[in-house]
Amino acid sequence: MEPTSIQTPVAGGLWQGLIDFVGAHLHLIEPLVFALGFAESIVLVSLLVPSTVLFLAIGGLHNAAGGHFVPLWLAGAAGAFLGDVISYALGRYFRADIAGIWPFSKKPEWYVMARGFFRSWGAPGIILSKFLGMMRPFVPVVAGAASMRWLPFLLASAISCLLWAGAFLGPGHGLGWFMH
Repeated sequence: MEPTSIQTPVAGGLWQGLIDFVGAHLHLIEPLVFALGFAESIVLVSLLVPSTVLFLAIGGLHNAAGGHFVPLWLAGAAGAFLGDVISYALGRYFRADIAGIWPFSKKPEWYVMARGFFRSWGAPGIILSKFLGMMRPFVPVVAGAASMRWLPFLLASAISCLLWAGAFLGPGHGLGWFMH
């Protein structure tokens, strides 16, 4: 007796169609992941883009289409890092006025929450915040506004971006093995 497949012809065809599409456009996946990592990490944009969920799906499709993990991972981390750096720079520039600028002017509790988190955790908080949805885009702004030195911020941000991109692209990429 042959094992029964749980995939319907429609679902199997859809998955194969997606995998074929990604395979034909593999050269666009890394720039897309860079842009999603950037959008997820930059203040003002992060709330509009569900990059974390998309990373899981993209990782799986990318692997199933024959893509390699390391360039994908580095693209996501680089985009997130650039978003963090810009958010940090905005915090430094608007230091005294940051609490009065959108989105903090509309949701002051977000600033209070991010500031308290940063005060409690410092540089390790930069790393932890990447895994705490609402904190992700705001802690770098607060770090800039608090005049955290550039080097510790850049090191903590680089570590957090590599860990975050790996944590959300890796499982999907691993599951992509099953889609082959």
